[in-house]
Amino acid sequence: MESVLILKQGDSDIFEDTISNMDTLSGYDAKMYIKDAAGTEILTITGSISGMVVSYVLTREASKAIAVGKYDFEAKVFDESHHNQTPSKGKLIIEPVLENDPS
Repeated sequence: MESVLILKQGDSDIFEDTISNMDTLSGYDAKMYIKDAAGTEILTITGSISGMVVSYVLTREASKAIAVGKYDFEAKVFDESHHNQTPSKGKLIIEPVLENDPS
């Protein structure tokens, strides 16, 4: 599935991916890869699997380290035999913060 994820720089968020084209995720791992326009990987997030839902947590620290801009992402689930599925992909847009928290 193609998605657009939008996040303010320095914010945190959880992105969830529901897997519908497989019977089980038992024995699988999940990762989200974020790449810049040149195809250089800038961040990898390990997903947490619960049932058929994968959750990817983009922490405040990680989003602060990503420059404002548009990036490609691809979420993958895979097992130790290298059976891969790509349930979602799309664009991650990091927007500038208009006002910082004064604390």
